[in-house]
Amino acid sequence: MGEQQMLDVGFLGLKYKNPLLVASAPPSMDGDHMLRAVKAGWGGCISKTIALDKDVYPDVRPRLAPVRTRGGLCGMQNIELITVHKLDWWAREIQIAKSSDAPLIVSVMASYDANDWQEISRWAEKHGADALEMNMSCPHGTVEKGRGMVLGQNPDMVENAVRWVKEAVQIPVIAKLSPNVADIVPHAKAAEKGGADGISAINTVLGLSGVDVYTGKVQPDVKGRSTMGGNSGPMVRPVGLRFVADIVQNTKLPTSGIGGIHTWENVVEYIMMGATTVQVCTAIMWCGFDIASDWKRKIETFMRQQGYSSLEDVRGVALKSLGRFEELKVDENVVPIVDNNKCTACGGCVTSCRDGASAAIRLERRAVINKEKCIGCGLCTIVCPSGAIQISGETL
Repeated sequence: MGEQQMLDVGFLGLKYKNPLLVASAPPSMDGDHMLRAVKAGWGGCISKTIALDKDVYPDVRPRLAPVRTRGGLCGMQNIELITVHKLDWWAREIQIAKSSDAPLIVSVMASYDANDWQEISRWAEKHGADALEMNMSCPHGTVEKGRGMVLGQNPDMVENAVRWVKEAVQIPVIAKLSPNVADIVPHAKAAEKGGADGISAINTVLGLSGVDVYTGKVQPDVKGRSTMGGNSGPMVRPVGLRFVADIVQNTKLPTSGIGGIHTWENVVEYIMMGATTVQVCTAIMWCGFDIASDWKRKIETFMRQQGYSSLEDVRGVALKSLGRFEELKVDENVVPIVDNNKCTACGGCVTSCRDGASAAIRLERRAVINKEKCIGCGLCTIVCPSGAIQISGETL
């Protein structure tokens, strides 16, 4: 079976050569970007969010800030708005994007007004959108103007906005939901009740990337001022996986998973959590469109090795192992074991276990674990740089 057949996926009646979609963001800022993305191997694109001309504002400079650990980048904050271009400009760009052989989803946004939502949605359908993604989740900038997350945090508003759009167009409608809620299920069910054909989740997580301790300025520094922004990148993946699982288990809607996808394994994780497609932004911004071909090749190799013949075989398999805490069993026989061939005697596990667990590890020529003192927390497996320590079901 060839790569195209193995990775084929259907989403909202649209056929994609693979599940990798470019999210609504800077990498889909215009027709040229979207056309190049498809040529580089991406399954399709969601345009940067388009709005009525009255709702378009300029971006500030700079508008991005890193979130770093000592090991490098783990995330990024943006205070970028939706498109800075008006509808006449986008009419041309959509046609450029449509010249590819991939479906085009157009992202739209409006304030909580039926006329505005229906006007922008009809415009997008008229100009060639194969589906719409309703951005009700952008966590900054648009909120002050009564759009974005301010809608997505209110289930009644989600339901009404979706219903308005569904009344206005014939093409599929996706509700893009916000992670900036305690529980996404009521919002997902509201979208479903309003008639949404699918859900995208998550958008960026509201927060602050950090402070320059030498200047005392919040980042990004825009002429001495800053604001809360949307955080993305690997650090938000646990949030994205959580909410995708919640949506898939509590609605009947196909879901496009978003959030912290930075490797081919992350793509598989989201599909195993029930996502039909995945959307990527930050990894493209850091590494470029060319990552798609490598990811596709590795996903296909993985599927062959694991005996999967299609993505449908993969979808949702991890949900079988997800349950309530009360269902978990206490097994005091679970202990870590050390592979002496991999252990470099760096001592990192000794320090971590001493100060963060039960002081059960000592360093001889290699790490040695006192199984009677070990509490089986797994901290040593996390900090070991060489992967020499693994959890085992070995009996004490």
